[in-house]
Amino acid sequence: MPRSLIGVVTLASCGLTLALVGSPPASADPTGSIAGEVSARPAKNRADVVVHVVKAAGSFRPPMQPASINQKVMRFAPHVLAVLRGSTVRFLNSDNVRHNVFSPDGGRYDLGTWGQGEARTRVFAQSGVYRQLCNIHPEMSAFIVVLDNPYFAVTKSDGRFRIDGVPPGSYTLRAWSERLRVVTRPITVTAGGTTSIQMELGRP
Repeated sequence: MPRSLIGVVTLASCGLTLALVGSPPASADPTGSIAGEVSARPAKNRADVVVHVVKAAGSFRPPMQPASINQKVMRFAPHVLAVLRGSTVRFLNSDNVRHNVFSPDGGRYDLGTWGQGEARTRVFAQSGVYRQLCNIHPEMSAFIVVLDNPYFAVTKSDGRFRIDGVPPGSYTLRAWSERLRVVTRPITVTAGGTTSIQMELGRP
């Protein structure tokens, strides 16, 4: 980066003038954000929608801290979990009965059964959608959505979401739902700005 004159200081007591030369300060935030809302009918389908940037340049390291799914009150919580490819997910049993975790997707894994207070982990090395089931309690289900970049969010109950730290550029934004048809929209992100978007989910 070229250097430039960024200030002048005059020392009146000795008649000296000092020129301060250096690099100008960098931009406060070189990335941008995406904020939006997903609409759907019935309205309950606005929740637990995974909104993500489809393709982004770069390589991304998964977080060292594992993500978590809790088996509590005979449910998986959260019902939908989005993680970066390569992430570890920890499955904790908080119920006073034994639970199991298995999936018919992505290699058809089965983590076995375990009791209250115990946990099992699995590394999700391939992107995709993985159903989480319990062979002891067939009414239990959840989804893990494994993505290739960290620019994603899961909608709240009102359908709102926000994705921060996105490099400036033009992208395709995708909304995945357990029940409704996948929707994609073009979007442009600017440095230091927030791009707003509305996405309407349709029937399959």
